[in-house]
Parts: sequence; C-alpha cells; structure tokens
Amino acid sequence: MGLLLIPMSLSLSSSVVTTKMSRRQRLRKDRLTSLPDEILEHILSYLPTKDSVATSFLSKRWKSRSLWRSQLNLDFDDKTFQDSFSFRLFLHYFVTNGDNTQPIHSFQLNCSSHGNVIPTSILSIKTLSVLKLKSVTLNEDDPCCFDFPSLKVLHLESVTFTCYNNISILLSACPILEELETKDLNVEELESPAGADVLSLSNLVSADISGDIIRPHWLHNVHHLRIKMQWFDCLDGMFHNLIHMELIFDCTYHSQRFKWGWLIKLLQNSPKLQTMIIEEYDDTIHNYADQEWKDPEFVPECFLSHLTTCSLRNYTSPNCRMQFAKYIMQNSRVLSTMTIQIAKSVKSSTKIQMCKELSLCPTNSATCKLLFI
Repeated sequence: MGLLLIPMSLSLSSSVVTTKMSRRQRLRKDRLTSLPDEILEHILSYLPTKDSVATSFLSKRWKSRSLWRSQLNLDFDDKTFQDSFSFRLFLHYFVTNGDNTQPIHSFQLNCSSHGNVIPTSILSIKTLSVLKLKSVTLNEDDPCCFDFPSLKVLHLESVTFTCYNNISILLSACPILEELETKDLNVEELESPAGADVLSLSNLVSADISGDIIRPHWLHNVHHLRIKMQWFDCLDGMFHNLIHMELIFDCTYHSQRFKWGWLIKLLQNSPKLQTMIIEEYDDTIHNYADQEWKDPEFVPECFLSHLTTCSLRNYTSPNCRMQFAKYIMQNSRVLSTMTIQIAKSVKSSTKIQMCKELSLCPTNSATCKLLFI
C-alpha cells in the first residue's frame, strides 16, 4: 500500500485557513456579545416578543441579564404557538417576570387563533402610549383596571365587551388619546345604560370607526374622521375641530331612510369642514329606501367658508343622490374640486345622462372643477 504524502506547504495552508476561520467565528461572536446592553436592547426591540425571549438562550450573559425583559414594545401573536395553553403560559410568564423598572410603551396582542384572555395587569400599565388588541374579550370585571394616562394610540379589532358600559369606561381612561381605530366590535349585553358616556377625548386627532358601537358624539373633538355607518344614532353636540370627513354608508334597508337627515345634521354641526368624502355601497335594494331629497331651509356654515374638496363615490342611480350633489355645488362658495365616481354597475347610457346633468348644474364657486372618474 502506497504512502500518501501531503506537501508541507498544503498542510500548513490548511491549518492557517482553519485557524483564520475559527478566529473569524470567535470574532463575530465576540463582537455580538461584547455590545453594550443598551444596543442589544435596541436590537431586540425590533423583534417579535417571542423571538426576543428566545435570545436568552444564546449565551449565559444574555440569560443572566434577561435583556428581553427591558423590551419597551411588546408584540404577542398566538399564531406562532401550537395551542392556547402554551400561548397563555408564555404570556403569563412574560407579564410575571417582566422588569418593572422599565416602562412599557407599546403593547400589541393578537389572539385570532387561540384563546382570547388578556392578563388584567396589562390593562393598568400607566406608561403605555400604544395599545392594539385583536380578537380578545374584555370581561365585566376588567374596567376597574383601566388606567391609561399616557395612551395616545388605541386600536381595537374584533374585541368583545361583555357590557356596553365597558366601552365608555375604557375610552374615559385614555384622557390624552390622539388616534382611535375600531373594527368589528362586539357587545354581549347590548342594552346601553343611560350613564354610558365618554367623559372627554379632548386630544383626539384622528378616528377610524367601523360599525355602530362607538357613538359619534364621543368623537366631538376629532380632526380627521373616517366612519363606516350601518345605523344612524342621534347627533348631540358640535364637531368644532372636524376638517376631514370620510363616510361610508353600508346601511340596512330600514335605516337608509334616516340617512339624509342625519347627514345634513352632521354638516350643520361641522362648521370648519374642508374635505368631505362619501362612499355608497352598490346595493340596488337600498336605493329604494332613499327618501326624496328636499333642500334644507339653511345652508351649513362649512359650505359658506370652508368646504373646498368633495368626493362622492360609487353613485348608482340618478335619484336623490344626484340632488344632493347639486345642492353641494349650488351652495358651496369656496369649493375647488367636486369629484363624482359613478359605480361600474351603472349602465353606460345612465352614466352619460348623470354626467351631462351634473355638468349643466350651476356652481356657487367660480373656481369649482367638476371631475368624473
């Protein structure tokens, strides 16, 4: 059997390469582990909370110092867990072992896959500035814990309240709230107590509301409002700060007949409104419930001095909606752009008729441009 000879130069070369690789690996590892705690905490803040906690197994130093506990933005999603038990266990462990000396600024909880229980301690974190909840239930006993003096952003999606009064209590516990988004809220006890009202949302800048759970007059200080209407509640109070409004009408057949009176009341109560966007759902059945349009005896103040942009979307038939469009054009003194979007379901002949009729309508503003899209 022949003897395999390895050239000395090749052997030394391989040894040098191996040594260099090991040094590089150690250097990379040392560079990461030698970073100051402040930088590591900043890096961890960009990770989902579950991944942030997992980094404690990277080294003894990370585990002993529990850098993940100082994470200021918490993001929990039960989709990454196999079952509800493991998710609840992890959530309880984090809340129990968190660093109480570090303020938590943001908390996001998504329970769309498993159990929807939220730890009571989360509802009283006074340092929170952002709170986002999805697919959770707030029980009847939870309101006593609501205390968010620093909260500026509140998003609620598919959140269930066991009692209607809990909604007003939650909002009242957010005195400096600036941004509110709600979608698909549910209330198990639909009866609304007489005292169910929000004390004040004086700092509210924007609101994006879907459904009829949130009462419009709770938002009386809002500047930008987007609301999807399914029912028309009474309008109490003025909207003195409202400058941008987007309304999406997805009303039932029976509530459709209250739409125009409610809309005129809202315009009357919004003296500084500058931009108005109204979108109609393309539902032929609902069109028959529209009452005949009658021009109000008054002209809203916003028409006289502030309304500059109006967009009417998804118009389906030349009925009272056309009369409403004419009313805006004939009474808005500073209107600069009037945009009409006719629904795709409208026949071409009807669409031509609608465009021609609106084009011939006189305008109160000399600078008004009529656009069809």
